[in-house]
Amino acid sequence: MILEGRSFPIEFGVVEEQGTPGCQVSDICFHWDQFREAVSWADVVTFEFENVDEKALLLAEEEGKLFPGIKAIKAKKDRREERKLLSSLGLPVPRWYPAEDGEEALRILKDQFNNVGVIKAARGGYDGKGQFYVNGSTVPELRESKEPYVVEEFVDFDYEASVIGVRGKEGQFVSYPESFNVNVKGILLYSFGPTGDERMTLYVKRLAERLDYVGTLGVEFFVRGNEVLINEYAPRVHNTGHHTLDAARTSQFENHIRAILGLPLGETEVHSAYGTVNVLGLQEPPIDVLKYGKLYWYGKKEARKRRKMGHINVLGRDLGEVREKIDKVMSLLYPAGPDL
Repeated sequence: MILEGRSFPIEFGVVEEQGTPGCQVSDICFHWDQFREAVSWADVVTFEFENVDEKALLLAEEEGKLFPGIKAIKAKKDRREERKLLSSLGLPVPRWYPAEDGEEALRILKDQFNNVGVIKAARGGYDGKGQFYVNGSTVPELRESKEPYVVEEFVDFDYEASVIGVRGKEGQFVSYPESFNVNVKGILLYSFGPTGDERMTLYVKRLAERLDYVGTLGVEFFVRGNEVLINEYAPRVHNTGHHTLDAARTSQFENHIRAILGLPLGETEVHSAYGTVNVLGLQEPPIDVLKYGKLYWYGKKEARKRRKMGHINVLGRDLGEVREKIDKVMSLLYPAGPDL
């Protein structure tokens, strides 16, 4: 986001640990115990991940500096609240039930879904963390858990897709074409497009309007036959929108900066077919991947299993060419298959 915003006459500060990716490229780096100083220093405050210290977000909200606002984040702090919000807006979601603890979650799974469904931790889970896919088996570790959960139907979807939308301070809305996503064990391996269903964009716009949202927003969908269901939304720039760095007139990152500063939003048309492959758990990628796409390396100090270390964008004349390049990149990155 900072790198894409360098064309504007503004300074960037981040609240993070020294040496982390944001601090490597920012003008000033604040430690987390300096968040009050950081909020005072800034004219506008935003975030690239919603699971951060809420005290900093609340302070920025109180001072009228936080975009998007706290309303969009609160629902993401608890999956139950996210499901309630989406349902209250008349947006399509999988059938779901809240559970106060693991024992109740298992009981709901048995009574409502005949022991076939998904149990998700209400708080803190992302990229597949805190999720249990159950198909007739038991999950003993949940029985003693006192944490809250959401219990959902198992959606036997045809494919997963997403839409990136951007809403400005004056209510203007733009969106990027839909992407087809391939996730394994809850984490994105690769995506490509343009493809999808136009209803998705209408749902994203409705959500952004009702949240009085300002900034870039990602929404993930399940497509099952003629049915489109919202899996979840992300109140920030999103992994499935990274292709916009190369395929679109204005990237999702630049448009986020434009939106939160009250600037005109940039055009979102794409000039080619596109794809993104995530680099997961590798200390460095093989050089040969550069034959097929553009590498974005995040500068994280330590590679861990499933950790996103970077991504590779590929472009093509059509989806066929993009798919071929994705297959080649995947074989180079993960010759024995991704270790997830």
